[in-house]
Amino acid sequence: MITQDGSLSNDAKARLAMELTNLHSDYAGVPKNWVHIVFQDYAPGSGFTAGEPAATAALTVLMRAGRSPEYKRELIQRLWKLVQTATGAPDDQIVIGIQDLPASQAMEMGQVMPDVASE
Repeated sequence: MITQDGSLSNDAKARLAMELTNLHSDYAGVPKNWVHIVFQDYAPGSGFTAGEPAATAALTVLMRAGRSPEYKRELIQRLWKLVQTATGAPDDQIVIGIQDLPASQAMEMGQVMPDVASE
């Protein structure tokens, strides 16, 4: 998750990380240790929305391919609510995207990931 420095305290980051982990684990039915959250902060004045300085928040989810469009749509809607609640950012300053890749191109805990269908 990328936010402007100071937008989230360390406690807020820890809470959001737990909420994101619980959401993804429960929704996807995967172990919590398969969920990794990394926060990156950028300096004030380095974020923009519509060409104007803004405390934009961005979340990119990297996941295995194989989930339906409906699943992904519901996931990003749930993620949006968590991010907006945590950051207080208005709609025009939040962006969330999903990048999915074949399971054969991802490793977790030293193992090539299983296909979604074989879980």
